[in-house]
Amino acid sequence: MSRSIRLFSVVIANLQRSRSHFVLASIGIVVGIATFTFFMALGSGVRQIVLGTIFPLDQLEVVQKSLDFNLGPLQLGVGSDVLDDAKVSELATIGGVASVYPKMRLTVPAIAIGGQAILGSDLRTELIADGLEPDLVANDIAPNYVFRDFDAELRSDTTAQACTNDRECGERRYCGLPVGTRLPADPEARNAKLQVTGKVCRDYIPVIASNHVVEIYNGAIRRAHRFPRLNPQAVLGFTFDMTIGASMVRNSNKSEVIREKGMLVGFSDKAITLGITLPIGYVKRYNAAFGSERNASQYHSAVVLVPKKNDVARVAKRVGELGLDIVDTGAEQAGLLIAIFVAVFGLVSVVIVAIAAINIMHVFFMLVYERQHEIGIMRAVGATRWDVTRIILGEAALLGLIAGALGVLLALGTARFCDAISSRYIPDFPYKPETYFAFPGWLPILAIGFAIAFCILGAWFPARRAARLEPARVLSGH
Repeated sequence: MSRSIRLFSVVIANLQRSRSHFVLASIGIVVGIATFTFFMALGSGVRQIVLGTIFPLDQLEVVQKSLDFNLGPLQLGVGSDVLDDAKVSELATIGGVASVYPKMRLTVPAIAIGGQAILGSDLRTELIADGLEPDLVANDIAPNYVFRDFDAELRSDTTAQACTNDRECGERRYCGLPVGTRLPADPEARNAKLQVTGKVCRDYIPVIASNHVVEIYNGAIRRAHRFPRLNPQAVLGFTFDMTIGASMVRNSNKSEVIREKGMLVGFSDKAITLGITLPIGYVKRYNAAFGSERNASQYHSAVVLVPKKNDVARVAKRVGELGLDIVDTGAEQAGLLIAIFVAVFGLVSVVIVAIAAINIMHVFFMLVYERQHEIGIMRAVGATRWDVTRIILGEAALLGLIAGALGVLLALGTARFCDAISSRYIPDFPYKPETYFAFPGWLPILAIGFAIAFCILGAWFPARRAARLEPARVLSGH
């Protein structure tokens, strides 16, 4: 132990004595390790954003396979494009699948109106919506809010509270028409029915929106219309009017409509990309009310949860064997592009470090030549060949440790600088992150180990040459 300590003290003394040589030799290592760490962290951060937020890999959206062909500007499909309960049950039996949740599109035209309290004026838009099981998004609902089918409970309750205004109904409830009330689209007939129809206390229909909607609004729409930027958490509880059966396309209007009120209760990557998502019970009733009872059991897709990423390929293959398709989200292509990006810049950093290792080898060859008399004296007083090798390799390892640590710190500083520049000078865009980088705990360790390994590799041949020096020949001047 004491021998190792003495050798370590020799290593420290040699580094201090030749620090100018080692500083110049380590620049390449610092730059190479900084490049390696920077781009590995960038790749990891982008992967988290793309494959964790934009294209989540733990869920597959399955649809009925159909044969489509183009007829002029139209794309026509052959066969059914819906799933039934039997197909949903069959999906649940696939190995690796944790659960299956059917999704149903609202196939009835609808209009949403609201936004004055936030934007200063009401927006009127054609409503795109779908429904899914509340259990699927239970973890995405904001605290103190609920995402469930309130109207299913109210239909079984014959003691609905009569009211004349919202204040009589309490928090997060409103005074509206009884569940399922259908009003004539004709204004005169509608007003006549409203006069004879009493109102009851209702729960707002809970709705969730995709994070895509917020990102697109904040990144593009608000700029075009000079609206304020929205804080997602601040708009929770936002309410708006919905008219089911009405449309801004005249020929799509139904002869009767259903008036409802919705409330935003959360954001989820499982919600429809552009539109709103309701508990599936509401959508079933609307589709059945304006179509047939059969419409209440026709699903347009199903979300298949696959907890283990290694099972995704096997599940996807089995889905295809069932005659179904998986919606292409672009995750596979995005993952491949990120992998290529990381590989290319990783290779560049390896080349930089390899060149630096060659430079280190030349430096150590020079130092061995300058120290050969000193090495001869050490050998003469009892140092072994292995002791000499350990000293040279120890210097290289310590140099790699210091250069690797400096490279990691340089990468961290550069990453923070890039994030600051992005935050201050780059305009908002969809999914703009607070940071583009992710530094997992293993990355600095890998980078520093990488630096030490290349420094030792560069010093290996000079160390062997130093160990082979014969004391007698060196000290005699031969």
